[in-house]
Amino acid sequence: MKVKKSRVSMIVYYIVLTVMALMVVLPFIWLLSTSFDKVNTYSLPYPPRLFPKNWSLFNYRMALINVPIVKYLLNTIFLVVLSAVCNVFMSTLAGFCFSKGSFFGKSVLLLFVLSNMMVPFQAKLMPIYEVIRAVRLTDNYLGILLPSLMTNAMYIFFVKQFCDDLPSDMYEAGIVDGAGPFRIYFKIFLPLMGPIVATIIILDIIHVWNDLLWPMIVLTKQSLSTIQIGLIRYTSGSNGVVHAGVTTALSILSIIPLGIAFCFLQKYIVQSIASTGLKQ
Repeated sequence: MKVKKSRVSMIVYYIVLTVMALMVVLPFIWLLSTSFDKVNTYSLPYPPRLFPKNWSLFNYRMALINVPIVKYLLNTIFLVVLSAVCNVFMSTLAGFCFSKGSFFGKSVLLLFVLSNMMVPFQAKLMPIYEVIRAVRLTDNYLGILLPSLMTNAMYIFFVKQFCDDLPSDMYEAGIVDGAGPFRIYFKIFLPLMGPIVATIIILDIIHVWNDLLWPMIVLTKQSLSTIQIGLIRYTSGSNGVVHAGVTTALSILSIIPLGIAFCFLQKYIVQSIASTGLKQ
């Protein structure tokens, strides 16, 4: 009797998982299929179809000809790499200091840093913009980068939790050997932070790649536009009359680098979740 119940529960379990997986995957399959479907109208085919009726690379050719998509991608990749490097350095160093360091007011300062997570970015947008404009960093990638460096409390918290699980004996051994705090961080602890660093990188890549509001406010020059701004420029151009097939092709091209990065880093995210207890 118990065996039958377990089998029924497993069947129900897999049916629910299959339905949920289809709900996630089907929209992407439809988007990919539509990008290869050549249609003679500006609108998408209706009813929607999962397989192209007229297989063609027409939408991709038009996307590459009419939109500087490669320029937008290169701009975004440059911004993503710069942001990831800076955020990894600052968050790992700050998290290490909060975990293993000993200084006056550490708990209060940590509470102040973490309280930054409680305030939505939209509530801080105008003051931050006034600061960026005052220091003349509009139309500059540093103007996009600096606010993210000032509001990366979540990354600092992740690193602190990770370092809390590392033995403090390593820090004390470094002190005995005559190494300073920064050398201990760089030589001993940073090499052990591989999983959490990979997690920070992929989270930051996703955040910067998909960010639209702040870059659209800071950047006005088309030559500096990121991929999200580029997509908005295309879809809002020509009085709102755009080819829907080309739009789907642009959407697919815009997520290819993001998918590649995730494929390379996903195993490190799983390791980080397992070792730092982020499930809780």
